[in-house]
Amino acid sequence: MGNLGNILAEHNAIVLFFILMVYMGLGDFLSSKTKALVPSILVFALLLLFSSWAGLIPPNIVDLAGVSSTLMSVLMMIMVLNMGTSLNIKDIIGNWRVAVVGIAALIGVAVFVLFIGSQFFEWKMAVISAPAVGGGIVAAMEMKNAAEATGSAELATMAVLILTLHSFPAFVSVPTLLKRIMKRELSIADIKTWKANKVEAKSEIKEKSFIPEKYQTPAIILMQLSFVGVLSYLSYLITGVFMGQYAISTTIFALIYSVILTELGFLPRNALSKANCDGLVLTLVIVGAMASLAASNQSQVISMIIPIVGLILIGVVGIFFMSVIIGKLFFKFPWDLSFVIGLNSLLGFPINYMITSETIKAASDDKDEQEYLNEKIMPIMLVAGFTTITIGSVFLAGILKNFL
Repeated sequence: MGNLGNILAEHNAIVLFFILMVYMGLGDFLSSKTKALVPSILVFALLLLFSSWAGLIPPNIVDLAGVSSTLMSVLMMIMVLNMGTSLNIKDIIGNWRVAVVGIAALIGVAVFVLFIGSQFFEWKMAVISAPAVGGGIVAAMEMKNAAEATGSAELATMAVLILTLHSFPAFVSVPTLLKRIMKRELSIADIKTWKANKVEAKSEIKEKSFIPEKYQTPAIILMQLSFVGVLSYLSYLITGVFMGQYAISTTIFALIYSVILTELGFLPRNALSKANCDGLVLTLVIVGAMASLAASNQSQVISMIIPIVGLILIGVVGIFFMSVIIGKLFFKFPWDLSFVIGLNSLLGFPINYMITSETIKAASDDKDEQEYLNEKIMPIMLVAGFTTITIGSVFLAGILKNFL
Protein backbone atom coordinates (compact mmCIF):
# COMPACT_ATOMS: atom_id res chain seq x y z
CA MET A 1 0.00 0.00 0.00
CA GLY A 2 1.31 3.42 -0.88
CA ASN A 3 1.81 6.23 1.61
CA LEU A 4 -1.51 7.85 0.75
CA GLY A 5 -3.31 4.54 1.24
CA ASN A 6 -1.68 4.14 4.68
CA ILE A 7 -2.63 7.68 5.66
CA LEU A 8 -6.24 7.25 4.53
CA ALA A 9 -6.54 3.95 6.40
CA GLU A 10 -6.03 5.87 9.65
CA HIS A 11 -8.76 8.43 8.93
CA ASN A 12 -12.37 8.52 10.02
CA ALA A 13 -14.77 6.28 8.11
CA ILE A 14 -16.58 9.28 6.61
CA VAL A 15 -13.42 10.28 4.69
CA LEU A 16 -13.22 6.85 3.05
CA PHE A 17 -16.94 6.73 2.45
CA PHE A 18 -16.66 10.12 0.71
CA ILE A 19 -13.98 8.72 -1.64
CA LEU A 20 -16.22 5.79 -2.54
CA MET A 21 -19.13 8.14 -3.22
CA VAL A 22 -16.87 10.29 -5.44
CA TYR A 23 -16.15 7.17 -7.49
CA MET A 24 -19.85 6.32 -7.62
CA GLY A 25 -20.74 9.90 -8.50
CA LEU A 26 -18.20 10.01 -11.34
CA GLY A 27 -19.68 6.79 -12.65
CA ASP A 28 -23.20 8.20 -12.58
CA PHE A 29 -22.01 11.40 -14.29
CA LEU A 30 -20.25 9.57 -17.13
CA SER A 31 -23.15 7.18 -17.55
CA SER A 32 -25.58 10.08 -17.82
CA LYS A 33 -23.31 11.94 -20.26
CA THR A 34 -22.91 8.89 -22.51
CA LYS A 35 -26.57 7.77 -22.14
CA ALA A 36 -25.47 4.54 -20.42
CA LEU A 37 -22.89 3.73 -23.12
CA VAL A 38 -20.41 3.74 -20.23
CA PRO A 39 -22.11 1.97 -17.29
CA SER A 40 -21.59 3.69 -13.94
CA ILE A 41 -20.77 0.40 -12.28
CA LEU A 42 -17.90 -0.16 -14.74
CA VAL A 43 -16.42 3.27 -13.95
CA PHE A 44 -16.70 2.61 -10.23
CA ALA A 45 -15.08 -0.82 -10.55
CA LEU A 46 -12.13 0.48 -12.59
CA LEU A 47 -11.51 3.44 -10.27
CA LEU A 48 -11.58 1.15 -7.26
CA LEU A 49 -9.25 -1.39 -8.86
CA PHE A 50 -6.58 0.95 -10.19
CA SER A 51 -6.51 3.35 -7.25
CA SER A 52 -6.03 0.40 -4.89
CA TRP A 53 -3.20 -1.00 -7.02
CA ALA A 54 -1.56 2.43 -7.12
CA GLY A 55 -1.68 2.60 -3.31
CA LEU A 56 -3.95 5.64 -3.35
CA ILE A 57 -6.57 3.93 -1.19
CA PRO A 58 -6.31 1.14 1.39
CA PRO A 59 -7.24 -2.30 -0.02
CA ASN A 60 -9.88 -2.73 2.70
CA ILE A 61 -11.41 0.69 2.06
CA VAL A 62 -14.93 -0.70 1.78
CA ASP A 63 -14.77 -2.30 5.22
CA LEU A 64 -13.08 0.76 6.75
CA ALA A 65 -15.80 2.97 5.28
CA GLY A 66 -18.41 1.09 7.31
CA VAL A 67 -19.73 -1.27 4.62
CA SER A 68 -18.64 -4.41 6.43
CA SER A 69 -19.23 -7.98 5.30
CA THR A 70 -21.77 -8.36 8.11
CA LEU A 71 -23.72 -5.31 6.95
CA MET A 72 -23.49 -6.59 3.39
CA SER A 73 -25.05 -9.93 4.33
CA VAL A 74 -28.02 -8.08 5.84
CA LEU A 75 -28.38 -5.62 2.95
CA MET A 76 -28.13 -8.36 0.34
CA MET A 77 -30.94 -10.25 2.05
CA ILE A 78 -33.04 -7.08 2.21
CA MET A 79 -32.38 -6.47 -1.50
CA VAL A 80 -33.37 -10.02 -2.45
CA LEU A 81 -36.57 -9.68 -0.43
CA ASN A 82 -37.25 -6.33 -2.07
CA MET A 83 -36.73 -7.95 -5.48
CA GLY A 84 -39.48 -10.41 -4.55
CA THR A 85 -41.83 -7.57 -3.69
CA SER A 86 -41.22 -6.04 -7.14
CA LEU A 87 -42.16 -9.28 -8.89
CA ASN A 88 -45.55 -10.89 -9.03
CA ILE A 89 -46.61 -14.42 -9.76
CA LYS A 90 -48.05 -13.31 -13.09
CA ASP A 91 -44.62 -11.93 -14.11
CA ILE A 92 -42.85 -15.15 -13.17
CA ILE A 93 -45.33 -17.44 -14.92
CA GLY A 94 -45.43 -15.12 -17.91
CA ASN A 95 -41.65 -15.24 -18.22
CA TRP A 96 -41.11 -19.00 -18.06
CA ARG A 97 -39.56 -18.81 -21.53
CA VAL A 98 -36.97 -16.40 -20.12
CA ALA A 99 -36.08 -18.97 -17.46
CA VAL A 100 -35.58 -21.65 -20.13
CA VAL A 101 -33.26 -19.40 -22.17
CA GLY A 102 -31.34 -18.48 -19.00
CA ILE A 103 -30.76 -22.13 -18.11
CA ALA A 104 -29.70 -22.80 -21.73
CA ALA A 105 -27.12 -20.02 -21.43
CA LEU A 106 -25.74 -21.55 -18.25
CA ILE A 107 -25.47 -24.94 -19.98
CA GLY A 108 -23.63 -23.13 -22.77
CA VAL A 109 -21.10 -21.80 -20.25
CA ALA A 110 -20.53 -25.25 -18.76
CA VAL A 111 -20.18 -27.04 -22.10
CA PHE A 112 -17.91 -24.46 -23.75
CA VAL A 113 -15.68 -23.84 -20.72
CA LEU A 114 -15.30 -27.52 -19.82
CA PHE A 115 -14.86 -29.01 -23.28
CA ILE A 116 -13.31 -26.15 -25.25
CA GLY A 117 -11.62 -24.23 -22.45
CA SER A 118 -9.91 -27.38 -21.19
CA GLN A 119 -8.22 -27.74 -24.60
CA PHE A 120 -6.33 -24.48 -24.01
CA PHE A 121 -5.99 -24.44 -20.23
CA GLU A 122 -5.75 -26.99 -17.42
CA TRP A 123 -8.81 -29.18 -16.79
CA LYS A 124 -9.04 -28.10 -13.14
CA MET A 125 -8.94 -24.45 -14.21
CA ALA A 126 -11.88 -25.11 -16.49
CA VAL A 127 -13.75 -26.93 -13.71
CA ILE A 128 -13.18 -24.13 -11.20
CA SER A 129 -14.14 -21.51 -13.80
CA ALA A 130 -17.45 -22.80 -15.19
CA PRO A 131 -19.65 -22.08 -12.13
CA ALA A 132 -17.74 -18.88 -11.34
CA VAL A 133 -18.07 -17.53 -14.91
CA GLY A 134 -21.77 -18.37 -15.13
CA GLY A 135 -22.69 -17.60 -11.55
CA GLY A 136 -22.54 -15.27 -8.60
CA ILE A 137 -20.82 -15.13 -5.25
CA VAL A 138 -22.42 -18.30 -3.87
CA ALA A 139 -21.20 -20.46 -6.77
CA ALA A 140 -17.74 -18.86 -6.76
CA MET A 141 -17.32 -19.29 -3.01
CA GLU A 142 -18.47 -22.92 -3.31
CA MET A 143 -15.68 -23.57 -5.83
CA LYS A 144 -13.17 -21.58 -3.77
CA ASN A 145 -13.90 -23.67 -0.69
CA ALA A 146 -13.70 -26.88 -2.74
CA ALA A 147 -10.31 -25.82 -4.13
CA GLU A 148 -8.99 -25.01 -0.66
CA ALA A 149 -10.18 -28.43 0.54
CA THR A 150 -7.93 -30.01 -2.10
CA GLY A 151 -5.00 -27.85 -1.01
CA SER A 152 -4.95 -25.72 -4.18
CA ALA A 153 -4.55 -22.08 -3.13
CA GLU A 154 -3.99 -21.07 -6.77
CA LEU A 155 -7.37 -22.44 -7.90
CA ALA A 156 -9.06 -20.87 -4.88
CA THR A 157 -7.60 -17.50 -5.87
CA MET A 158 -8.71 -18.07 -9.45
CA ALA A 159 -12.33 -18.57 -8.35
CA VAL A 160 -12.29 -15.23 -6.50
CA LEU A 161 -10.61 -13.40 -9.38
CA ILE A 162 -13.14 -14.73 -11.89
CA LEU A 163 -15.93 -13.58 -9.58
CA THR A 164 -14.24 -10.18 -9.53
CA LEU A 165 -13.70 -9.88 -13.29
CA HIS A 166 -16.34 -11.98 -15.06
CA SER A 167 -18.93 -9.20 -15.14
CA PHE A 168 -16.81 -6.82 -17.26
CA PRO A 169 -17.99 -8.16 -20.68
CA ALA A 170 -21.58 -7.71 -19.53
CA PHE A 171 -20.90 -4.20 -18.21
CA VAL A 172 -20.01 -3.17 -21.76
CA SER A 173 -22.51 -5.21 -23.82
CA VAL A 174 -25.71 -5.32 -21.76
CA PRO A 175 -26.48 -1.56 -21.77
CA THR A 176 -25.94 -1.41 -25.54
CA LEU A 177 -28.19 -4.41 -26.17
CA LEU A 178 -30.82 -3.14 -23.73
CA LYS A 179 -30.96 0.24 -25.46
CA ARG A 180 -31.52 -1.54 -28.78
CA ILE A 181 -34.31 -3.66 -27.24
CA MET A 182 -35.94 -0.67 -25.54
CA LYS A 183 -35.84 1.42 -28.72
CA ARG A 184 -37.65 -1.37 -30.55
CA GLU A 185 -40.23 -1.69 -27.77
CA LEU A 186 -40.99 2.03 -27.77
CA SER A 187 -41.30 2.08 -31.56
CA ILE A 188 -44.21 -0.40 -31.45
CA ALA A 189 -45.78 0.61 -28.12
CA ASP A 190 -49.03 2.55 -27.77
CA ILE A 191 -48.15 4.34 -24.54
CA LYS A 192 -51.45 6.23 -24.26
CA THR A 193 -53.53 3.06 -24.49
CA TRP A 194 -51.19 1.23 -22.12
CA LYS A 195 -51.45 4.03 -19.56
CA ALA A 196 -55.25 4.18 -19.83
CA ASN A 197 -55.53 0.42 -19.33
CA LYS A 198 -53.14 0.57 -16.39
CA VAL A 199 -55.15 3.31 -14.66
CA GLU A 200 -58.38 1.40 -15.24
CA ALA A 201 -56.92 -1.87 -13.94
CA LYS A 202 -55.51 -0.13 -10.87
CA SER A 203 -58.89 1.40 -10.05
CA GLU A 204 -60.53 -2.02 -10.23
CA ILE A 205 -57.95 -3.89 -8.13
CA LYS A 206 -57.44 -2.86 -4.55
CA GLU A 207 -53.98 -3.79 -3.35
CA LYS A 208 -54.07 -6.18 -0.39
CA SER A 209 -52.39 -4.83 2.70
CA PHE A 210 -51.77 -6.65 5.98
CA ILE A 211 -50.80 -3.39 7.70
CA PRO A 212 -52.87 -0.20 7.24
CA GLU A 213 -51.26 2.48 5.07
CA LYS A 214 -50.73 4.92 7.96
CA TYR A 215 -48.56 2.39 9.80
CA GLN A 216 -46.34 1.56 6.85
CA THR A 217 -43.33 3.53 8.09
CA PRO A 218 -39.73 2.77 7.05
CA ALA A 219 -39.06 0.99 10.35
CA ILE A 220 -42.17 -1.20 10.12
CA ILE A 221 -41.53 -2.09 6.48
CA LEU A 222 -37.92 -3.04 7.30
CA MET A 223 -39.24 -5.05 10.24
CA GLN A 224 -41.54 -6.97 7.86
CA LEU A 225 -38.72 -7.65 5.43
CA SER A 226 -36.41 -8.76 8.24
CA PHE A 227 -39.07 -11.13 9.58
CA VAL A 228 -39.30 -12.82 6.18
CA GLY A 229 -35.49 -12.95 6.12
CA VAL A 230 -35.51 -14.78 9.49
CA LEU A 231 -38.18 -17.16 8.17
CA SER A 232 -35.98 -17.84 5.12
CA TYR A 233 -32.93 -18.54 7.30
CA LEU A 234 -34.88 -20.94 9.52
CA SER A 235 -36.13 -22.75 6.40
CA TYR A 236 -32.53 -23.09 5.20
CA LEU A 237 -31.52 -24.57 8.57
CA ILE A 238 -34.36 -27.09 8.41
CA THR A 239 -33.39 -28.25 4.91
CA GLY A 240 -29.80 -28.48 6.13
CA VAL A 241 -30.83 -31.12 8.68
CA PHE A 242 -32.08 -33.38 5.88
CA MET A 243 -29.91 -32.33 2.94
CA GLY A 244 -26.60 -31.43 4.58
CA GLN A 245 -24.33 -29.38 2.32
CA TYR A 246 -27.02 -29.41 -0.39
CA ALA A 247 -29.46 -27.45 1.77
CA ILE A 248 -31.66 -25.02 -0.15
CA SER A 249 -30.11 -21.57 0.17
CA THR A 250 -31.62 -18.78 2.25
CA THR A 251 -31.72 -16.62 -0.88
CA ILE A 252 -34.02 -18.99 -2.74
CA PHE A 253 -36.40 -19.18 0.22
CA ALA A 254 -36.29 -15.39 0.55
CA LEU A 255 -37.28 -14.82 -3.04
CA ILE A 256 -40.08 -17.40 -2.97
CA TYR A 257 -41.49 -16.20 0.35
CA SER A 258 -41.33 -12.51 -0.60
CA VAL A 259 -43.22 -13.10 -3.85
CA ILE A 260 -45.93 -15.11 -2.11
CA LEU A 261 -46.27 -12.83 0.92
CA THR A 262 -46.48 -9.76 -1.33
CA GLU A 263 -49.34 -11.39 -3.22
CA LEU A 264 -51.06 -12.14 0.11
CA GLY A 265 -50.58 -8.56 1.27
CA PHE A 266 -48.17 -9.16 4.15
CA LEU A 267 -45.37 -7.29 2.37
CA PRO A 268 -46.00 -4.01 0.51
CA ARG A 269 -45.22 -4.03 -3.19
CA ASN A 270 -41.84 -2.40 -3.99
CA ALA A 271 -41.13 -2.37 -0.28
CA LEU A 272 -37.86 -0.40 -0.15
CA SER A 273 -39.21 2.26 -2.47
CA LYS A 274 -42.22 2.63 -0.17
CA ALA A 275 -39.85 2.89 2.79
CA ASN A 276 -37.92 5.65 0.93
CA CYS A 277 -34.58 3.88 1.35
CA ASP A 278 -34.13 1.95 -1.88
CA GLY A 279 -31.45 4.31 -3.23
CA LEU A 280 -29.30 4.11 -0.10
CA VAL A 281 -29.55 0.33 0.20
CA LEU A 282 -28.76 -0.20 -3.49
CA THR A 283 -25.74 2.13 -3.33
CA LEU A 284 -24.32 0.35 -0.27
CA VAL A 285 -24.87 -3.07 -1.86
CA ILE A 286 -23.02 -2.02 -5.01
CA VAL A 287 -20.12 -0.69 -2.93
CA GLY A 288 -19.98 -3.84 -0.83
CA ALA A 289 -20.19 -6.15 -3.85
CA MET A 290 -17.03 -4.53 -5.27
CA ALA A 291 -14.96 -4.93 -2.09
CA SER A 292 -12.96 -7.83 -3.55
CA LEU A 293 -11.74 -5.57 -6.37
CA ALA A 294 -9.96 -3.20 -4.00
CA ALA A 295 -8.48 -6.12 -2.08
CA SER A 296 -7.25 -8.02 -5.16
CA ASN A 297 -3.51 -8.61 -5.48
CA GLN A 298 -2.01 -7.07 -8.63
CA SER A 299 0.64 -9.75 -9.16
CA GLN A 300 -1.91 -12.54 -8.77
CA VAL A 301 -4.25 -10.91 -11.28
CA ILE A 302 -1.44 -10.37 -13.81
CA SER A 303 -0.09 -13.94 -13.53
CA MET A 304 -3.53 -15.46 -14.08
CA ILE A 305 -4.94 -12.91 -16.49
CA ILE A 306 -4.54 -15.02 -19.65
CA PRO A 307 -6.42 -18.14 -18.41
CA ILE A 308 -9.02 -16.01 -16.62
CA VAL A 309 -9.76 -13.80 -19.63
CA GLY A 310 -9.62 -16.77 -21.98
CA LEU A 311 -12.09 -18.86 -19.96
CA ILE A 312 -14.43 -15.89 -19.44
CA LEU A 313 -14.50 -15.15 -23.17
CA ILE A 314 -15.09 -18.82 -24.00
CA GLY A 315 -17.96 -18.76 -21.50
CA VAL A 316 -19.45 -15.66 -23.16
CA VAL A 317 -19.32 -17.41 -26.55
CA GLY A 318 -21.15 -20.35 -24.97
CA ILE A 319 -23.79 -17.98 -23.59
CA PHE A 320 -24.25 -16.40 -27.01
CA PHE A 321 -24.66 -19.63 -28.94
CA MET A 322 -26.94 -21.46 -26.52
CA SER A 323 -29.17 -18.51 -25.57
CA VAL A 324 -29.62 -17.29 -29.16
CA ILE A 325 -30.23 -20.77 -30.57
CA ILE A 326 -32.77 -21.78 -27.90
CA GLY A 327 -34.43 -18.35 -27.86
CA LYS A 328 -34.78 -18.20 -31.64
CA LEU A 329 -35.56 -21.85 -32.29
CA PHE A 330 -38.23 -22.40 -29.64
CA PHE A 331 -39.59 -18.95 -28.73
CA LYS A 332 -38.82 -16.71 -31.74
CA PHE A 333 -36.98 -14.26 -29.48
CA PRO A 334 -34.84 -11.60 -31.21
CA TRP A 335 -31.16 -12.48 -30.91
CA ASP A 336 -30.38 -9.42 -28.77
CA LEU A 337 -33.11 -10.25 -26.24
CA SER A 338 -31.91 -13.88 -25.97
CA PHE A 339 -28.30 -12.77 -25.52
CA VAL A 340 -29.22 -10.23 -22.83
CA ILE A 341 -31.16 -12.91 -20.96
CA GLY A 342 -28.10 -15.16 -21.07
CA LEU A 343 -25.70 -12.39 -20.03
CA ASN A 344 -27.57 -12.06 -16.74
CA SER A 345 -25.47 -15.04 -15.65
CA LEU A 346 -22.51 -12.63 -15.64
CA LEU A 347 -24.36 -9.99 -13.65
CA GLY A 348 -26.94 -11.28 -11.22
CA PHE A 349 -28.87 -9.18 -8.75
CA PRO A 350 -28.54 -6.29 -7.91
CA ILE A 351 -26.14 -5.37 -10.75
CA ASN A 352 -28.64 -6.35 -13.46
CA TYR A 353 -31.31 -4.30 -11.70
CA MET A 354 -29.03 -1.27 -11.52
CA ILE A 355 -27.90 -1.46 -15.16
CA THR A 356 -31.49 -1.94 -16.37
CA SER A 357 -32.74 1.03 -14.33
CA GLU A 358 -29.87 3.15 -15.61
CA THR A 359 -30.52 2.20 -19.23
CA ILE A 360 -34.26 2.88 -18.93
CA LYS A 361 -33.51 6.45 -17.83
CA ALA A 362 -31.10 6.83 -20.75
CA ALA A 363 -33.57 5.39 -23.26
CA SER A 364 -36.25 8.03 -22.68
CA ASP A 365 -36.87 11.23 -20.76
CA ASP A 366 -40.63 10.61 -20.75
CA LYS A 367 -41.85 9.28 -17.39
CA ASP A 368 -44.65 7.22 -18.94
CA GLU A 369 -42.23 5.60 -21.37
CA GLN A 370 -39.82 4.89 -18.54
CA GLU A 371 -42.61 3.26 -16.52
CA TYR A 372 -43.64 1.22 -19.56
CA LEU A 373 -40.09 -0.01 -20.12
CA ASN A 374 -39.70 -0.79 -16.43
CA GLU A 375 -42.85 -2.91 -16.51
CA LYS A 376 -41.86 -4.60 -19.77
CA ILE A 377 -38.11 -5.20 -19.38
CA MET A 378 -37.37 -5.34 -15.64
CA PRO A 379 -39.27 -8.61 -14.94
CA ILE A 380 -37.34 -10.27 -17.79
CA MET A 381 -34.01 -9.22 -16.28
CA LEU A 382 -34.97 -10.19 -12.73
CA VAL A 383 -36.30 -13.61 -13.74
CA ALA A 384 -33.21 -14.20 -15.90
CA GLY A 385 -30.87 -13.23 -13.06
CA PHE A 386 -32.74 -15.37 -10.54
CA THR A 387 -32.73 -18.40 -12.86
CA THR A 388 -29.04 -18.27 -13.76
CA ILE A 389 -27.32 -16.86 -10.66
CA THR A 390 -29.53 -17.82 -7.74
CA ILE A 391 -30.53 -21.32 -8.81
CA GLY A 392 -28.63 -22.63 -11.86
CA SER A 393 -25.06 -21.70 -10.96
CA VAL A 394 -25.41 -23.00 -7.41
CA PHE A 395 -26.51 -26.41 -8.69
CA LEU A 396 -23.68 -26.36 -11.26
CA ALA A 397 -21.13 -25.62 -8.54
CA GLY A 398 -22.53 -28.42 -6.40
CA ILE A 399 -21.91 -30.88 -9.24
CA LEU A 400 -18.55 -29.66 -10.54
CA LYS A 401 -16.81 -29.31 -7.17
CA ASN A 402 -16.67 -33.10 -7.09
CA PHE A 403 -14.37 -33.07 -10.17
CA LEU A 404 -11.52 -31.08 -8.62
